[in-house]
Amino acid sequence: MSRIMRIGLVGVGDWGRHILRDLNSLGAEVHAVARSEASVSRATAGGAASIVGSAAELPSDCGGYVVASDTVAHLDAVETLLSRGRPIYVEKPLSPDLERIRRLPPDAARLVFTMHKWRYHPGIVELARIARTEEFGPVTGLRCFRMGWENHHDDVDAIWILAPHDMSIALHILGEVPRILNAWRDPTVLGPEGVIVRAGTASGVPFVFEVSSGKPNKHRATVLACRDAVCELDDTHYDRIVIRRRGTLQSGEFEERSVASDMPLKAELAAFLDHLNGGPPPFTALADEMAIIEAIDWIHERAFGSACASPP
Repeated sequence: MSRIMRIGLVGVGDWGRHILRDLNSLGAEVHAVARSEASVSRATAGGAASIVGSAAELPSDCGGYVVASDTVAHLDAVETLLSRGRPIYVEKPLSPDLERIRRLPPDAARLVFTMHKWRYHPGIVELARIARTEEFGPVTGLRCFRMGWENHHDDVDAIWILAPHDMSIALHILGEVPRILNAWRDPTVLGPEGVIVRAGTASGVPFVFEVSSGKPNKHRATVLACRDAVCELDDTHYDRIVIRRRGTLQSGEFEERSVASDMPLKAELAAFLDHLNGGPPPFTALADEMAIIEAIDWIHERAFGSACASPP
């Protein structure tokens, strides 16, 4: 940053406290909204410059705002702050309320961005570079897994928490939000807590992902298939990509390509602060987030509601 930036932070929960930490480490002056005793304690311990009880009470001269409250409360803060005319960075997903997003005023298109941290992960950035440059030939498909045990969010189901990650990864690697073709509920969970989804890009590249809160052992992976090789980033080693050339045996040689181990949350917050100082906008703009929300909304309809819903 070229100068100290005042930032308003809405929410200092389990994730918001990390945002507070990283904003402070980047040299920002953070003014926090914290309501519960636990949140006030986290804000105080994290070095917030001031603590207030609502978004409306945040200083009006903040250069920008970060929203990390409960998912269902994101738009409450956005609607309160939009009139100030400053950029707003909202933790993903923007909201499960599609119609309410559509009713946001026109200024939201240039002021509201969504925090999809995987778009800043060095491993995903490298997979996107491999896809874009066709280092191993044209992309032939993308497969993501994001499964674990239980949903720790009380306000929304696991699909709203997990699926935005993989949709944003597909956007970053493939250059567009894929169109959803079909979705099936995960038989290992009760209710809308897991799905298997088939999608594809406008050019026909298939994308399949699976999210679930019903797997006892956590599994996270992104697999990029190209004509000449398959590349995988998984949660065993997030600092490297495994590359296997097609035509080799399982016991044969493979490449492990090292990537930086930088934390993506700090990188996306640095991008936001740079934007406030005149730099390019951060990922992800409202139009792309709308496409992601529409896709997840349709996934819910297809897997758990009407079988006649029209895909986005």
